[in-house]
Amino acid sequence: MYEIDPLLYEIDKLITSSRMKEVRFIMRMDMMERISKIAAALKLLQTGEYLLGTGPATAGIIPLDIEEVVLGRPATIFEQPIQTAIDYVAIDTLYFTPREISRIHAKVIRRVVDSHTEHIVVDLGSTCGTYVNGVKVDPDGNGHLLSHGDVLSLGPSQTSTYVYYRANISELESWSEKQQHDYSWVWNKNV
Repeated sequence: MYEIDPLLYEIDKLITSSRMKEVRFIMRMDMMERISKIAAALKLLQTGEYLLGTGPATAGIIPLDIEEVVLGRPATIFEQPIQTAIDYVAIDTLYFTPREISRIHAKVIRRVVDSHTEHIVVDLGSTCGTYVNGVKVDPDGNGHLLSHGDVLSLGPSQTSTYVYYRANISELESWSEKQQHDYSWVWNKNV
């Protein structure tokens, strides 16, 4: 019979428990508290377009203020490194192997049309696909024009996701001013 190294059990236990602890941390917080924290962060954004990372591998805010942003992940120990530069890395290599995100997965292209900025997401031949609002982006097509609030997913599970966000300071300020009385601790920069 094959004997399993106890360290492998420990690694598995740590991977599993760390994810469970993250979920418990999120769920202990009241929904309005979570929403207020999001609003506080968004209030600080300059007017412009962003990808808001909403998945465990995509957390963070990506400004879309350059012509092209490439999304992907680093090579695993089982893969050859790539020479293409990735602008923003999402690491979904659970158990040290790739899950859904390809090394060169997708890119978001910025273009200006009649003084209006728009963004198009293009799948770069990823293994598991790129999705916008649950619909697969054709890897052989011209991409998908993004609209405010669209959900971009690197893979079909909707785990590695971003929300396309157009920051408009005046709209967010009006919402946050209404909430400030009840959630004043959010606006305190020392918290």
